[in-house]
Amino acid sequence: MIASGSSILQGDITSFISAFGLGAIISGIVVTWVKDKLDHNSENKRRVKALREQQYKDFLNNLMGFFKGWGNKNFQRQFIWDVNANAPVSASDDVYRLARKYINSFDKNQRSSEAERQKIYAKLVITMRNELNKMSGEPPTDLKEDEIKVMQLN
Repeated sequence: MIASGSSILQGDITSFISAFGLGAIISGIVVTWVKDKLDHNSENKRRVKALREQQYKDFLNNLMGFFKGWGNKNFQRQFIWDVNANAPVSASDDVYRLARKYINSFDKNQRSSEAERQKIYAKLVITMRNELNKMSGEPPTDLKEDEIKVMQLN
C-alpha cells in the first residue's frame, strides 16, 4: 500500500513537471510572439514618424516661397498642392487647419499682415514639433511663438 501511494505521488510529480515544462514552452512561444509584434509595431511607428517628419520638412520648405525675399512661385504652388492633395490624408488636424489658415491669410478680403502670417507660421512649426515629439515619446517643445520667425531677405 505504501509503495502504491508513493508511485501515485511520483506519477503526480512527473505529471506536474511535464505540465510545467509544457507551460514553460508555451509561455516562451507566446513571449517571443508578443515581443516580435511589439518590435514590428515599434518599427512601424519609427517609419510613420520619419515619413511625417519628411512631409513636414517639405511643407515648411515650400512655405518659404511665400516669405518676402524668399518668394518662389513654384514653392508656393507645391505648398498649396500639398495642402490640398496630401495634408487632408496624412497631416494632423491641427497642422492641416494651420496650413489652410496660412493660405487663407493671402485672401484679399482678410488683409492679414506679415506679422500675422509669421504668427501662423510659428504656430504651425510648434504644432509640427509637438506632434513629432509625441510620436517619439519626447516632451512637448518649449519654444515660444516669438522665438520662431522667418528671416526675410530684401
